[in-house]
Amino acid sequence: MKKILIRIVVLLAVFVVSTAVFSQLVNDETEMRTEDMAQATLPLVYMVYRDVEMNPLHGYVKPMAVTAVRDTLTPISTERDMSIRVQTFGADVSDIYFEVFSADGKTSLENTKVTNLTQEEDYVEASFTLQNFMLMNQEYVLKLQLKADGRDVYYYTRVVQQDSLHTKEYLDFVNSFSEKCLNKQEVDRLALYLEPEGDAEELDLSFMDIHSTTDQVVWGNLNPQIYYKSIPAIKELNETTATIVQEYLISAQSEEGYTELYTVNEYFRLRYSDESVMLLDFERSTNEIFNPDNDVLTDKGIRLGICDSDISFVTDSRSRFYAFEIGGELWSYDSSSGKMAQVFTFRQKEDSDYRDIYGQHDIKILNVSTSGNIQFVVAGYMNRGRHEGESGVAVYFYDASSGGIEEMLFVDTMRSYDLLKADVQEISYVTDDQEDFYLLLDGDVYEINLTTFETAKVVENMKPNCYAGSESGRYFAYLEENEAYNSRTITIYNMDTKERSQITCGENERIRMLGYMGESLVYGIAEVSDIDASHEGDEIFPMRTIYIMNEDGEVVKEYGETGIYVTDATIEDKLLTMTRVRKAGDGWEDASEDHIIDNTQETDSAGLTTQVSDRKQTERILLMEDASEKKTPQTVRSRMIVSETDRTVTIEEKEHTEELYYVYAKGRLDSIYENANTAIVRANELFGVVVDQDQNYIWERGNKKTAAEFSVDEVPACILSGTMDTAYLQEQLPDKLVLDLSGCEIDSVLYFVSEGNVLLADTTDGVRIILGYDQWGNVRLYEPGAEESYLISDEDALALFEESGNVFIGFLDKPQE
Repeated sequence: MKKILIRIVVLLAVFVVSTAVFSQLVNDETEMRTEDMAQATLPLVYMVYRDVEMNPLHGYVKPMAVTAVRDTLTPISTERDMSIRVQTFGADVSDIYFEVFSADGKTSLENTKVTNLTQEEDYVEASFTLQNFMLMNQEYVLKLQLKADGRDVYYYTRVVQQDSLHTKEYLDFVNSFSEKCLNKQEVDRLALYLEPEGDAEELDLSFMDIHSTTDQVVWGNLNPQIYYKSIPAIKELNETTATIVQEYLISAQSEEGYTELYTVNEYFRLRYSDESVMLLDFERSTNEIFNPDNDVLTDKGIRLGICDSDISFVTDSRSRFYAFEIGGELWSYDSSSGKMAQVFTFRQKEDSDYRDIYGQHDIKILNVSTSGNIQFVVAGYMNRGRHEGESGVAVYFYDASSGGIEEMLFVDTMRSYDLLKADVQEISYVTDDQEDFYLLLDGDVYEINLTTFETAKVVENMKPNCYAGSESGRYFAYLEENEAYNSRTITIYNMDTKERSQITCGENERIRMLGYMGESLVYGIAEVSDIDASHEGDEIFPMRTIYIMNEDGEVVKEYGETGIYVTDATIEDKLLTMTRVRKAGDGWEDASEDHIIDNTQETDSAGLTTQVSDRKQTERILLMEDASEKKTPQTVRSRMIVSETDRTVTIEEKEHTEELYYVYAKGRLDSIYENANTAIVRANELFGVVVDQDQNYIWERGNKKTAAEFSVDEVPACILSGTMDTAYLQEQLPDKLVLDLSGCEIDSVLYFVSEGNVLLADTTDGVRIILGYDQWGNVRLYEPGAEESYLISDEDALALFEESGNVFIGFLDKPQE
């Protein structure tokens, strides 16, 4: 008996000791496996122009594709002198090199070490002179390479050598305008720049523009103060206009004494005339930084404050967990426990600085489980953490029970945020079995195994307007023939089952996708005889029938009206808006719009509403089924789960064989087109520019001269022949860019003759050549076979354009190397 008791005591002792040791090991392991995201470490570089800081540059830890980081533009003098200021944030900056590339990045013109460096507290200042010959009025790319704490960091800006750009005046205007708005100084003078529209009283501080009232532009009754100063970034600059944007942080005090922080993004389009700066366009967007300590819970739901109406949110199937993205941060609220979790943020809680407001990343919520776990994607520039200074797509899993975030995958790319954002929003999906991640990148759909990281292309080289992804991401559809206006087959791919299904049309018909409404595909069918695709970018595709097909392959809606055809459609939430026409002789005339509302989808329990107050005006609220009576939730902040496994997949930048045209407007990439004319139409609407994939300027809004000299003798023989075959003309004129401009407005078209370039116009009487403007601003016209050009009036020029049916061929000289 005694021996048995001794054994029991010994076993108990061993059990207690083992439990304690095991528990300690587990706790130690837990401590080793989670950590806060590492603080930002990379320096910031500012270009300096006449002692004014501008163009803040954020660093990359590897060289990027020059054409993929088209961001700021830095003017330089004829002496080619440049100055920079490096904010080190404590990093040891030892060496600085600079390299100058052609705009397409294919030619390196100079690679030199900077020797003139000075250190002052937390800044390193440097000045240098570009040695190689640079053509006036032609853009190049400057790459700065810093050695910071022993590693190489790369920074990029475009540079242009040009006189009389009035850069200093533009910078002073932008800084002064924002300062006067905050301090409500010279309100009467500010009013001179604005163009208020409408009589209705504005009650929203989240967006303001040149048509807002002066009271709105000076922040109404919010009374904010500057928190981080604004630093202008020049995006476009020519002899006529400038486009400048800036980001900064402001603070305000609530009635309860809370400090509120707001990120502000401003866009200015300016012109210098009569020794003063004119404001041509202005926009301001403001987003409150979500702070759960500021009484964010109401009887309706979660008060998001002053922010955009386009808030992304997802709930679990039981409407207990509410995940929402706001201001580049991901939050989750547990309505049962009252806990608010900060799931993901690049913002530094302590020692915050200007790097925190760099919002070049996008968060997409993939799904929310009934236990509160969240899968999400972060795409773009990584401000800090394991991938600081990289541009790519990170896939994360958030465990609500532990508060830990695990990185499932990082897709390393050489693409900028602007290029990544649209792709990721269109197609990105983790399969239900958690085995694979699907991602659209530059027209290719990749399947990446989340265990082995093996990568395969599911579909490649899809053209714009030839594919679409469903709302959940589970399905994507693409045109098998890869032709937007000449395809007979739609293929639908199920990423969970890896199965493909197809929709086809008749031999004398063509099929076109209009997009997804939730999980239902919307497509239309047109008769071949009705389609006119003779001029790229100005196609007519009249669809007699529209179909809506659910995820089970069943057509749930068939739409058609006798004599009415649908030419285009937009999908917003559950609403399909159709652009329609009817036949009129040999052509078409506009018919009224029509709409289809999708009532088959389940109604979400969450939604957005607003509340109005005198100080903050319109605030947005995320509705909840069971809103809490508490004003301040318990807040928890996630930690990163440390893994020794390298989960990075690198996808190299591919070269395009087809021409693509990029529309940049309001300081960012707006859209990409296959055709120059459609890109020009879009850029004209937004006061933007069009460049090709080699960064050659195709078109600039407002940079058109009104006088030029041109000799008829210099017109190439192939143009004199009057052919409208762009492929033939491009083959005959390798030193020019030959573009179909059909459908562009007269002012946009005349851009091509403003530098002495020629323009072909197709009229009912035959092909004519518009030579350009003479020194008096008149249009000169030359007809093939005539001995000389002659003047025509503005009215006759307009009549000629109207008679032509908007069919033009434009020519631009290719930039010299």
